[in-house]
Amino acid sequence: MGAFFLGFILFVLWLNMSRPTVLILHSYSTDYIWTREINVGLERILEQESWLDIRYHYMGTKKKGGKNFKHRAGVAARKAIDDMQPDVLIAIDDNAQKLAAKHYINDPKMKIVFAGVNGCQESYGYREATNATGILECKPVDAVEELVKMLFADHFKDKLPKAVFASDTSFSASIDAKFLTDNQWTALDFQSPIAFDTFEAWQSYVRTVDNTADLLLVGAYRKMYRNDEDKANERKFVTSTEVGSWTEANSPIPVIGINDFNTRDGIMISVGASPYEQGETAAEYALHILKDGKEIKDIPITSSEQYLVAMRKSALEKRGIHAPKVLEAFARATENYFE
Repeated sequence: MGAFFLGFILFVLWLNMSRPTVLILHSYSTDYIWTREINVGLERILEQESWLDIRYHYMGTKKKGGKNFKHRAGVAARKAIDDMQPDVLIAIDDNAQKLAAKHYINDPKMKIVFAGVNGCQESYGYREATNATGILECKPVDAVEELVKMLFADHFKDKLPKAVFASDTSFSASIDAKFLTDNQWTALDFQSPIAFDTFEAWQSYVRTVDNTADLLLVGAYRKMYRNDEDKANERKFVTSTEVGSWTEANSPIPVIGINDFNTRDGIMISVGASPYEQGETAAEYALHILKDGKEIKDIPITSSEQYLVAMRKSALEKRGIHAPKVLEAFARATENYFE
């Protein structure tokens, strides 16, 4: 009997050790709504796949600035990869690519699936790699323009509204700014983007933004120090809720978010790439490799096609803006409608 149980335990151990491993490497941490929603997308596809050993590593690079912190986060992520030797590495958002995944390009022992790469273009060398595929995150420019037409048709009858994109100085934000600048806008007169590393400078700009624009577009603003003193001492960033709610309350012109979660922070309306699609696609690609036996070269890099709309009723009413009911229904259906 004892030999039977010992054999059974050894069999279970062998079974667990022989399961294919998927390492999900996040640039940020679960206190960031974008990360949590990507995980929802991943779990929708992977929750029934009990034959996989799925593990997570969070780099937490939204929490603190400074090159030293990022360097340490990258070293820790690469150590996790080396120790685990996953069968598939799912790397999410730009810091995971920049600080870790790209170091394994063309490594014959590693298969990389990326997601959340900003700017709708791949700049890490994955297109030429033999072991990488994934999904790019494209800001939904067409949807933003449609939104502007729906909301402001009566406000800007004789001219294109001037719009400016303001952000923090993070790497992801700079990629977004370049993508938006390079786009051929038809419903907006897009102005040169502007970026800030302190909330104090951001506030000063927002108070007078009507001197240069009719609409303020915002996206990434999670990496701003409160002032120059906090920046010099690399203290914590101002919370996104404080930045978003203050901006909505004090901007003299309407504010539109280009991430759906901007409205959770207080912005009146937002339209952004779907984090669920990013997670679902990355998980499906991992299964193509591990379950269907597909080669990486047969799984093309794709771009995001789905987006989410978020609305905050009180902020829209304060500005006297009436959003179409169909947008409200969409926002409510995806739990992105806030009173």
